[in-house]
Amino acid sequence: MGYKQDIRLEQRFSRQIKSILGNYFIGQDAAHDRKQATDFEIFTVHPFTVGARLRTHTYFKRYPDEFTIRWSRPSGVPTEIDKIRSGFVDFIIYGFVNEAETRILSYFLGDLQVFREHEPAPLCIKENNPPDSQLAAFGLSDLPSSFVLHRWQQREETP
Repeated sequence: MGYKQDIRLEQRFSRQIKSILGNYFIGQDAAHDRKQATDFEIFTVHPFTVGARLRTHTYFKRYPDEFTIRWSRPSGVPTEIDKIRSGFVDFIIYGFVNEAETRILSYFLGDLQVFREHEPAPLCIKENNPPDSQLAAFGLSDLPSSFVLHRWQQREETP
């Protein structure tokens, strides 16, 4: 289990995650295009970091409006909450995959600066399975509306 298991879904859906991020964060810069007199579109991309986390369908059925952040590890290794609090990550994409694990069926993009400023209390902190760490659960409705930049959910699961 461990690290490799933790990132299994993120690696499998890496291309789709990149596509989602590109569609949200990369936009045409028409004013720059006009000032530079180029013959093609100019896209401005500002450097930033995005943490990605995908969960299985089982969690989607139980917690569709919550997200978890690794809170602690017995080893003392810095966790996601430590990295978020330190400002190492700017945004989060957090989603759920369908039961067959063939596509993302729900996700949100969150602004971690808003999270840091708000310092929300977790709904709960529980042992991960296997018990290699603790996870803190947060409710999207408990954060300011400016936290969620974009949210998408497939309307209906089809076979």
